[in-house]
Amino acid sequence: MEDRVEQDEPTQTTADGLTRLATSIVELLGEQAIDSRLGTKLLKRLEKEAKLVTEVGPQPLNKTQKRTLREALDGLEHALHQVDADLLVSANAKLRSTDESSGKKAKTKA
Repeated sequence: MEDRVEQDEPTQTTADGLTRLATSIVELLGEQAIDSRLGTKLLKRLEKEAKLVTEVGPQPLNKTQKRTLREALDGLEHALHQVDADLLVSANAKLRSTDESSGKKAKTKA
Protein backbone atom coordinates (compact mmCIF):
# COMPACT_ATOMS: atom_id res chain seq x y z
CA MET A 1 0.00 0.00 0.00
CA GLU A 2 2.88 2.37 0.79
CA ASP A 3 4.35 1.77 -2.68
CA ARG A 4 1.13 2.85 -4.35
CA VAL A 5 1.02 6.12 -2.41
CA GLU A 6 4.70 6.75 -3.06
CA GLN A 7 4.35 6.11 -6.78
CA ASP A 8 1.49 8.58 -7.07
CA GLU A 9 3.60 11.39 -5.65
CA PRO A 10 6.08 13.26 -7.85
CA THR A 11 9.73 13.10 -6.88
CA GLN A 12 12.39 15.78 -6.91
CA THR A 13 15.13 13.22 -7.51
CA THR A 14 16.81 13.48 -10.90
CA ALA A 15 18.13 10.74 -13.14
CA ASP A 16 21.59 12.30 -12.90
CA GLY A 17 21.40 12.22 -9.11
CA LEU A 18 20.47 8.53 -9.10
CA THR A 19 23.20 7.74 -11.61
CA ARG A 20 25.82 9.50 -9.50
CA LEU A 21 24.58 7.79 -6.35
CA ALA A 22 24.73 4.33 -7.96
CA THR A 23 28.26 5.04 -9.18
CA SER A 24 29.31 6.21 -5.71
CA ILE A 25 27.92 3.03 -4.15
CA VAL A 26 29.94 0.94 -6.62
CA GLU A 27 33.07 2.84 -5.57
CA LEU A 28 32.29 2.32 -1.88
CA LEU A 29 31.80 -1.40 -2.47
CA GLY A 30 35.14 -1.54 -4.27
CA GLU A 31 36.83 0.17 -1.32
CA GLN A 32 35.05 -2.25 1.06
CA ALA A 33 33.66 0.81 2.84
CA ILE A 34 30.15 -0.64 2.85
CA ASP A 35 28.81 -4.15 3.19
CA SER A 36 27.20 -5.86 0.20
CA ARG A 37 24.01 -6.33 2.24
CA LEU A 38 23.72 -2.57 2.58
CA GLY A 39 24.52 -2.21 -1.12
CA THR A 40 21.70 -4.61 -1.96
CA LYS A 41 19.22 -2.63 0.14
CA LEU A 42 20.35 0.59 -1.50
CA LEU A 43 19.98 -0.96 -4.96
CA LYS A 44 16.39 -1.97 -4.18
CA ARG A 45 15.61 1.57 -3.06
CA LEU A 46 17.34 3.08 -6.10
CA GLU A 47 15.31 0.80 -8.38
CA LYS A 48 12.08 2.10 -6.82
CA GLU A 49 13.25 5.69 -7.09
CA ALA A 50 14.35 5.16 -10.70
CA LYS A 51 10.86 3.98 -11.54
CA LEU A 52 9.42 7.13 -9.98
CA VAL A 53 11.94 9.36 -11.76
CA THR A 54 11.13 7.72 -15.07
CA GLU A 55 7.36 7.89 -14.62
CA VAL A 56 6.70 11.09 -12.65
CA GLY A 57 10.07 12.75 -12.24
CA PRO A 58 10.71 16.50 -12.28
CA GLN A 59 11.57 16.31 -15.99
CA PRO A 60 10.77 13.80 -18.71
CA LEU A 61 13.78 11.63 -19.49
CA ASN A 62 15.15 11.18 -22.98
CA LYS A 63 16.46 7.83 -24.23
CA THR A 64 20.06 8.66 -23.34
CA GLN A 65 19.15 9.56 -19.75
CA LYS A 66 17.10 6.39 -19.36
CA ARG A 67 19.91 4.27 -20.78
CA THR A 68 22.55 5.94 -18.59
CA LEU A 69 20.44 5.42 -15.47
CA ARG A 70 19.78 1.78 -16.38
CA GLU A 71 23.48 1.18 -17.02
CA ALA A 72 24.40 2.69 -13.64
CA LEU A 73 21.90 0.48 -11.83
CA ASP A 74 23.04 -2.57 -13.81
CA GLY A 75 26.63 -1.69 -12.92
CA LEU A 76 25.71 -1.57 -9.25
CA GLU A 77 23.97 -4.91 -9.48
CA HIS A 78 27.02 -6.40 -11.22
CA ALA A 79 29.33 -4.98 -8.53
CA LEU A 80 27.16 -6.53 -5.83
CA HIS A 81 27.29 -9.92 -7.55
CA GLN A 82 31.06 -9.59 -7.84
CA VAL A 83 31.48 -8.73 -4.15
CA ASP A 84 29.28 -11.66 -3.16
CA ALA A 85 31.25 -13.97 -5.47
CA ASP A 86 34.53 -12.74 -3.98
CA LEU A 87 33.19 -13.37 -0.46
CA LEU A 88 32.17 -16.88 -1.46
CA VAL A 89 35.61 -17.64 -2.93
CA SER A 90 37.27 -16.26 0.20
CA ALA A 91 35.05 -18.29 2.50
CA ASN A 92 35.69 -21.41 0.43
CA ALA A 93 39.46 -20.85 0.61
CA LYS A 94 39.28 -20.44 4.40
CA LEU A 95 37.24 -23.61 4.67
CA ARG A 96 39.74 -25.54 2.57
CA SER A 97 42.70 -24.30 4.59
CA THR A 98 40.91 -25.25 7.81
CA ASP A 99 40.10 -28.70 6.41
CA GLU A 100 43.69 -29.19 5.26
CA SER A 101 45.18 -28.21 8.61
CA SER A 102 42.66 -30.44 10.42
CA GLY A 103 43.47 -33.30 8.07
CA LYS A 104 47.22 -32.95 8.68
CA LYS A 105 46.74 -32.99 12.46
CA ALA A 106 44.51 -36.05 12.25
CA LYS A 107 47.08 -37.91 10.11
CA THR A 108 49.96 -37.17 12.47
CA LYS A 109 47.94 -38.40 15.48
CA ALA A 110 46.94 -41.64 13.76
